[in-house]
Amino acid sequence: MNTDLPHVAEKMGEALRAEVARQLLLDLAHYRQPVPDEQLSIDWSDACEEGHCTHYLAGDLEDMSSVAVGRADGQPVAQGWVDFVHGGAEHPLHVFWLFLDVREGETWRSVKEDVGIPQHIWHGLPESSRDACSVEGKYDARWKNDPKVVAWRRDRAG
Repeated sequence: MNTDLPHVAEKMGEALRAEVARQLLLDLAHYRQPVPDEQLSIDWSDACEEGHCTHYLAGDLEDMSSVAVGRADGQPVAQGWVDFVHGGAEHPLHVFWLFLDVREGETWRSVKEDVGIPQHIWHGLPESSRDACSVEGKYDARWKNDPKVVAWRRDRAG
């Protein structure tokens, strides 16, 4: 696995990169059965910036495509696009796979292809983070058309 860090990963800084990796590996378990004692790590070497940005833990995070997960022996097990809900400095950061393919033997299978916030992530968001997603001009307004956010906004207005 390549350990060179592209600019998008370097600008996260060590603390944020470790937190993002931790959350991505936890999120991966929702889509792929973990193997006992399997040592996985994030491969940032081909990561490409995609435009949604935040500042957290003294680093800058941008959503990224071409992020991979590999085993200790270098074999890839997953790859995808990383995104997040943050809502600004006073809110917690929630990182997840926006798109995700997992390797099964020698083939790859898409396990997440929708462009929305995963249901398990949505359920864990505090009300303030959900609000930040639902209003035009707020920090995470990019999610305002996600069906879960639309339903949240409708339920709160009704």
